[in-house]
Amino acid sequence: MNDIMSKGVTAVPMTLEVEKIEKIMCDHEIHCLPVIDNDGKCFGVISCSDLVYWRSRNINFGGMTAWEICTNPVIQINPSVTVDEAAEYMLASGVHHLIVTINEGVVGIISSMDIIKNNLKKLK
Repeated sequence: MNDIMSKGVTAVPMTLEVEKIEKIMCDHEIHCLPVIDNDGKCFGVISCSDLVYWRSRNINFGGMTAWEICTNPVIQINPSVTVDEAAEYMLASGVHHLIVTINEGVVGIISSMDIIKNNLKKLK
């Protein structure tokens, strides 16, 4: 898992305003952000799909914070999980990102694209 997951992940606090989260995601071309609590533990996740969902319902984000719109609970996996197991978790849960944690602290993210790239490398 360590070979294909994104490390040095940007995470946002539960109290960060959604408008600031959108800016972070756009400015850095990030598709998924873990939301952490005051203890640094992963509370939830916000993806581009979440933002599109809420925007499509004409929700005004003014003053809303991360914990109000994030997906919770988040699917967390341990770095020892195999790539195939991660793919199975994604399929079973219908998600495109898994948060890799140790003791609920974020150490990485694996996306469906990471898995596809990994499998293509195996085929070559």
